[in-house]
Amino acid sequence: MAKPKPNARLPDGRAEGYWAVRLRGLMNVGAGNVFASTVIAGLLLGYGVDYWLGTAPLAMLGGGLLGFIGGMRNAHRLMQARQHDTDD
Repeated sequence: MAKPKPNARLPDGRAEGYWAVRLRGLMNVGAGNVFASTVIAGLLLGYGVDYWLGTAPLAMLGGGLLGFIGGMRNAHRLMQARQHDTDD
């Protein structure tokens, strides 16, 4: 893992502080949490639909698949936003 540069320069020439560099790394953790929570929410909603309708694992598998797709989309969107923030 690459070490963050504690004295990285911002576009306006100011030095970026230690905590700012560390907090930028938390965006990666946030994207992972968004992905995991979306998949878990899809699985739980699918389980609830299965319980309500009496179907076996069909809705749970469908909810897990939709949660996976939605989680990938949301995590990708967060990482793209982070990339655009650092490119300025």
